[in-house]
Amino acid sequence: MQEAVAYSTLALTVTLAVSRPSMGLRGFRVTPGMAALVGVALLVVAGLLRIDDLVASAQIQWRPLLALTCIMVTTGVVEEVGAFERIAARIESHARRTSATHAFTLVFWVSVVTPSLLNNDAAILLLTPLVVALTRRLYPGKPKVTEAFAFAVFLAPGVAPFVISNPMNMIVAEFAGIGFNAYALVMVPISIAGALLTYAVLRGHFRKLLAGATSEARDVTVPKAHRAEGPAVALLLAVFFAYPVMASLGAPIWVVSVAGALGALGLALKYQVASPRKVLGHVSPDILVFLWGVFLVVVGLRHVGVIERLAALYQTAPAGSAHEIALVGGVAALGSAIVDNHPMSILNMMALGQHGGSRPLLAALIGGDIGPRLLPIGSLAGLLWMDVLRRSAVEISIGKFIRLGTLVLLPTLSLSLTLLWLAGRLG
Repeated sequence: MQEAVAYSTLALTVTLAVSRPSMGLRGFRVTPGMAALVGVALLVVAGLLRIDDLVASAQIQWRPLLALTCIMVTTGVVEEVGAFERIAARIESHARRTSATHAFTLVFWVSVVTPSLLNNDAAILLLTPLVVALTRRLYPGKPKVTEAFAFAVFLAPGVAPFVISNPMNMIVAEFAGIGFNAYALVMVPISIAGALLTYAVLRGHFRKLLAGATSEARDVTVPKAHRAEGPAVALLLAVFFAYPVMASLGAPIWVVSVAGALGALGLALKYQVASPRKVLGHVSPDILVFLWGVFLVVVGLRHVGVIERLAALYQTAPAGSAHEIALVGGVAALGSAIVDNHPMSILNMMALGQHGGSRPLLAALIGGDIGPRLLPIGSLAGLLWMDVLRRSAVEISIGKFIRLGTLVLLPTLSLSLTLLWLAGRLG
């Protein structure tokens, strides 16, 4: 009975988070955070979550969630000074002088770098509306071109090169004791290789569409830079480069993130960018609640033996073998696509936790990062991306998502897991 309750609660939580049903009360909709709270409440009532589970979860999650909150604050200040609007204007100016293919290339690589420095969810929320507006100005009456650029924004971020690049990876790394530098040493080369392959696949897929898209040649006025833009971007870069330095000294990520957020708030006040209240408005409590709640929902599954069964599956492959890397990465990718990468990452974290920073856990993270390319349910970033597009009157069918996602997922997942295995052999 308890097993049925645990599985049903996970299914209900994911379904509510994905569908975001309207409650019929002046447009009120269920958010991912609310869905997670419903799941937690049901498991508490069923006796599958206890007080000690809540305490243990808080002990594991408070540092990565605090770091994510601070990253949102820093990102908010960079957004308020108009840095991303100026980037979009420069891309538009370049595209009007060159071609749609050049514009696509610029958008793709901006969509690789931005989530690497910030995080995937923040990048989706920042870049998707900008790119939709950009392509509509450049190529009016060509919605398929807008779709192509939108896919570039979503599919460009593959394997998170740094733990800060994906909120879930921050939580897993904290749990497993994987440091910033140890993670980056393995994952940065894999991320770069995956990005290059993704770009090649997308360029080939959209080559005819991009070749046929032309824009009117005219001058584009790039907005004047806010006087705080330089200091804000410099602060963002300083915080990013402080991560590896402080990690080598044994300092935790959250300390650097807190310093960055305080510096961002100071800049906002000094240069009158925005009030502290407006800057703090860039923090999404719903995302934080979703991450906290879905962790607890998976903890409830642990009490009915799911973790043990998953661990037993992984143990069927010889330790350190290519078979083990492929099995863990494949299961992680498929599971993430079906039940969302947040609960799947936590399941893998608990099943492989004893391996610490070993290759199987990194294989699980790779699968969790790439698997959501198969279905929009696979990640919070995917859900946010679809929601932003819907509100912008851009409809992406599930069939098109699956077809293009599969086209990108299969080669990039294979390449990434192969490189991870080779890194283990050479290491």
